[in-house]
Amino acid sequence: AGLELVGRLDRVDRLARGPMAGVAYVLDYKAQSAQVSKEKVKRPMEDTQLAFYAALLGDDDLHAAYVNVAERECTITPQSEIMAARDALLDGITHDVARIHGGQALPALGEGAACEHCDARGLCRKDMWDR
Repeated sequence: AGLELVGRLDRVDRLARGPMAGVAYVLDYKAQSAQVSKEKVKRPMEDTQLAFYAALLGDDDLHAAYVNVAERECTITPQSEIMAARDALLDGITHDVARIHGGQALPALGEGAACEHCDARGLCRKDMWDR
């Protein structure tokens, strides 16, 4: 759709040898409990962070996971549906941009906890939703 996606990934590893040589592993460090990450990956079409990172890489085969560092032991929570989530996210972005280009209004979306720290809060007018 002529869009450029920009973002910063925490970490990308690629195995040097073996049957998975060259495959990217997108890792995002989280200072939250492993249980929170486990709940996120259960809804891959809702939690779009790893999907967005996968879109930035553009690989057709990759793996992604949250690395939880807040607890006593570091845990890894993989997102097993990363490619489907990436494709759905890109389709949604393309669809929404086409609607905007066509002059259509988009519904305001957002999760309260995520919205609290969003730099684009004025774009969706989150503060006006409950009025």
